[in-house]
Parts: sequence; C-alpha cells; structure tokens
Amino acid sequence: MGSLRALAVLACIGLIWLLRPFVTVRIGSLFVSRLGHLAGNTECYLCERDAGINKPKGRVLDIWAPVGEPANAYLLKMFSRVLYVSQFAGLVSQAAGRFKWWKDHTFTDSQWGRDIHNLMEWSPPHLRLTRREERRGQKGLRELGIPDGAKWVCIIARDPIYLKVKEPGADYSYHDFRDSDINTYREAAVALMERGYYVIRMGVHVDGPMKLQAPQFIDYAVSGKRSEFMDIYLGAKCAFTISNGAGFDGIPMIFRRPICFVNEAPFEYLSTWMAGSLAIWKHHYAGSNRLSPARIVECGAGLFSTAKQYADAGIVLVPNTPEEIKDVALEISDYLDGLIAWNKYWSPQPFWDAFPRSMSPHNGKPLHGRIRLRIGTKFLQSYE
Repeated sequence: MGSLRALAVLACIGLIWLLRPFVTVRIGSLFVSRLGHLAGNTECYLCERDAGINKPKGRVLDIWAPVGEPANAYLLKMFSRVLYVSQFAGLVSQAAGRFKWWKDHTFTDSQWGRDIHNLMEWSPPHLRLTRREERRGQKGLRELGIPDGAKWVCIIARDPIYLKVKEPGADYSYHDFRDSDINTYREAAVALMERGYYVIRMGVHVDGPMKLQAPQFIDYAVSGKRSEFMDIYLGAKCAFTISNGAGFDGIPMIFRRPICFVNEAPFEYLSTWMAGSLAIWKHHYAGSNRLSPARIVECGAGLFSTAKQYADAGIVLVPNTPEEIKDVALEISDYLDGLIAWNKYWSPQPFWDAFPRSMSPHNGKPLHGRIRLRIGTKFLQSYE
C-alpha cells in the first residue's frame, strides 16, 4: 500500500471513530466472485435492512467492499444503484480489523444468502430493469430467436468446468458430489417445449453442448451470444428455472422467479424459503439400500459438505433419473399454468413436520426459517 493510500486509510478509520456518537459506519465484505453469493447475500441483506434486522440502533451507513473478481460485473453494477459499493472500503476494514472496537463496524446478511427470515415473500425485488435495459433485453431475445410474448424456462446443471476455468490452480473436487449431467434434463426439456415453452440452457464455462436439437431449444451457454446482461435478463424474466444448486439460481431468486431444484445435495440445505418452488434430491444409497429422509438426517449425511464425508460414511449419491426430473418440471409447470392448486406460502406436506430445523455446522446459525418450499409429489411418494 502506498504512503498516500495508507494515510487515507488511517484518516478514514479516524473519521469512523469520531463519527461513532452520531452514525455507525459499517463495512461488509461482499463475496462477488460467486454469482450465487453476489446475488443472494446482497438481496438478503437489502431485505433485512428494510426490515430493521441485523443492524444497531441509531443512524447507520453501510458500505459493501467487493472481494474477488465479480462473477457478473453487470449485476454488481445494478446493485450499486441501491447500495454503496467501494473497493477502497475493503482496505479500511482490513486495516481497522486489529482494533477491538471495529467489530461493531462490520456486517453481512444473516446466513450467506439463505432467506431465513422469509423476507422475500413480502419484499419486492430491489433490482429493477430500466426502460433501456428492457429494450436491450427484448433485442437480445430476438437475437436468440425467441419471439415477442414467448415464455421460457432456464435450465442449468452444475459441473466442475466453471471453477477449473476461473481458478485453475485450486482444487474444488470436494464439491463434485453437487454436480450433475445436463443431458439428464432432455426429457424435461422436450416435455416443456411440447407445452409451448422455449428452453434455454444457461452457463458460462460448461462441459460441452447439450445433446438436443429442437426449434424451441437454445444452448445459450455455447451459442456465442451469451452476455452478463442477458444472463440477468433471462433469469429475471423466465417462467421458472430448473437447476441443481448452481450459482445462477441467485438471479431468478432475487427477481422472485420460481425454481425447480433437482439433484439437490446436501439434503438439509434445501432452499426452504423459496415459495412457489419445488425440489427433489439425490438418492442416498448405503450398499443396495436407499436411505429414507429420516435416515439421511440420522446418520449425519444431510449436512455433509465434502465428497470425502460421503465416501467415509459409505454413502453413494445417485442422481435423479430423467423421468424424475421431467415429473417435477411438469408439476411446477402445472402449478404455474393453474392446472393444480397450491398455497404458495404454505407447505402442508407431512414430510416437513419431520424435517430438521438444522443449524449450520460452519457458523452455528439456523439454516431455515418458515418452510415454503414444496417437494415433488411423485418423488416424495416413491419414499412412502
């Protein structure tokens, strides 16, 4: 750090100290290098800020300091419209961290992008597309071959290629248990296209094209027409998204679009605050025996966060079949088209009565608020 910058940092720390009787200046670290956290953490914070949660009494000025290279610089730009973002603030926070009093001047959201207070049910999205962005998005749709008035579904499968490209020197194989094969979505994609949807395969760096040819299918991830802006526009305006827990989920989530979660793992990290959404999880096998939800929790596998933990426990994760993915995709389509009735904000399934209200093994905080997510009907029946 240069001498002038160091003096500026010290001056800011002194100013923050002097202002303490009048206003609490807080600096939070914004983990921008992962799209899910850039989207989810920030939107949860904004909802909590509006609700008066996670803040001291009196006047408060919060500043976010980005950490890492943005996974989507355009999304960070949009968030800069509704909150203060400063790279310099990160230097101030890093230098001030040696002072005991500084702990009162840091902040984050309650649980790393998990809406454990169920605030998204009642709070409208904090990001809004401008008229210019709407026109840009409509132009982007036409370039992709999507006609005016068409509805579309975004699909994405987490695979290891993205992190290998973004951080080639790091080993993220411990998260491989979360991956799945995009080609197991094909039956669902075809069934949705038969209902009139366009199906758009999302992603940045992906493990090859999806093996599907159809007029209403767009392999956007490998089309050469992908952009950070259109990632946002497609996720914000889609009918729903099918995903297995990828960072892209954060975009439809913050714009209050439903998500059909498939191949979920870990089991106890289901996105239970997602009203109007559906989920199914990877099957857990010990030998030839498929573990029931209760047994998954009982043996601790519901909170496993590395592939080694599953291997050491003798548990093999088996992906959802194409038929299971198709069934749950059509169920959420039926709901959105008004063919079946749900109460969006209430999940009466007895399954949830036994579902653990888990605490995070990483920070000891709750993982769940009120349960709003639903489980795919046919999938859940297979465990009965």
